[in-house]
Amino acid sequence: MQETKKCYSQKEIINIISRDTGCTIRDTTKILNSLCQVVKDKFSDNSHIVELKLFPGLKVGARYVPAGQSNLSDYIQSDDMLFLSAEFSRRFKDSVRELHKQTILWR
Repeated sequence: MQETKKCYSQKEIINIISRDTGCTIRDTTKILNSLCQVVKDKFSDNSHIVELKLFPGLKVGARYVPAGQSNLSDYIQSDDMLFLSAEFSRRFKDSVRELHKQTILWR
């Protein structure tokens, strides 16, 4: 069976959040855009390692590796290299699995 990929656009996510919270689409858009700017701002910080806890169960990290200290430096000519990562807590994963099971049972 071939897997299908469902991509949610920013507009779709804004509509869902707006519907769930009762906030206007305009306010929700402003908040989401502000969150995006905060993430970019914090990841561009002078620190070499930054971790953001965006919501319970999700940590997003950024790590800058100085030029010459990466095992990719032989292949990529660059200054500092940026590595991004995301980590989900066990509790978050379990709650997603439970929602997935419920969705399958309702079909």
